[in-house]
Amino acid sequence: MSILDEVAQKLKVSSDQIKFKGDLTGTSTAKVSEISWGKDKEGILKQNTTKEEWIIYSTLAKKYKLPVPKIKAMSKTSEVPWILLEKIPQSIHPRNWDKFHVEKALKEVAKINAKFYNDPILDTLKDLPIVNEENWNDIKRKLQDNIKKALKIAESHQGKTPLTKTNLLSVRKDINSKDFLERFLAAGRTLIHGGTWTYNFLQTSSKVYLLDWQETMVASPALDFIYFYDLLPIHAEGFRVKLVERPFTLDEMQEIYFKELEKNNVKISKSKFKTSLKASISFQIANLWAPMLKPDVILLRGGRYYIARSLRLWPSRKTMRQHYSDLIEIRKQK
Repeated sequence: MSILDEVAQKLKVSSDQIKFKGDLTGTSTAKVSEISWGKDKEGILKQNTTKEEWIIYSTLAKKYKLPVPKIKAMSKTSEVPWILLEKIPQSIHPRNWDKFHVEKALKEVAKINAKFYNDPILDTLKDLPIVNEENWNDIKRKLQDNIKKALKIAESHQGKTPLTKTNLLSVRKDINSKDFLERFLAAGRTLIHGGTWTYNFLQTSSKVYLLDWQETMVASPALDFIYFYDLLPIHAEGFRVKLVERPFTLDEMQEIYFKELEKNNVKISKSKFKTSLKASISFQIANLWAPMLKPDVILLRGGRYYIARSLRLWPSRKTMRQHYSDLIEIRKQK
């Protein structure tokens, strides 16, 4: 049975009533299309979704009221698992966000982290990646492999990469330290989205939705926070990317985050969170940024980076190098 037939069967309509209005572009690994059926009925069809995202929608979204679009239908019976979601009204583009919108998005991150903070339910989600002692050697091996490959690129391009050899060696040393996992998990563990960039949010005048849950894992809440902080100044407009000022300082953002945690009956030691935050920066660089330093992904042209995977033209080497240096500097703060 084709996906089209499956969708029709789930919606209780004939397959010829379903119309594809067009594919939606983005960085998601799934094929995403806008479809319609019947009279004035529309939805977003995600094909080939990951097992992590499947768990979010099939197991957790309804029970825990996560900030996701409503599920209209879903199936895992075909070779290609799919999910049909409600169509969201036009959202406010991240480039038009003001302090209010940034704060609202950060509060949603805190709410998700609070819902699952040290919750036994996490141990039942076997198909989600879990950062713990049992899995740490495999995770560490992957992170170190990312750094090893990035170091080769940094060395072969003689310092022309924004993540320098010094940056990468510093991260490698940190992750190799005996107490790294202990520091990383000092603030506890929770369900994290794993990709809390502003472009993974859909924010309307009344609601906030989070999309693209394929990087979901069980890890330190500090990792979701630092991801949000790290990518907040990066604005993408077609092939152009620019860095803008953050509307809040790191301390102000932590205050917003902690207040929302407390509203949701979770209190984390600020000193332990700071410890986790510093370790999370190394994890973030090794897990997110280091893999982007690949010959087939980044081409050095006129001092800029062309990232084939997401079709983005990053700012200059100098600007991005400063961005990474500022991030690493947080680890040195007392």
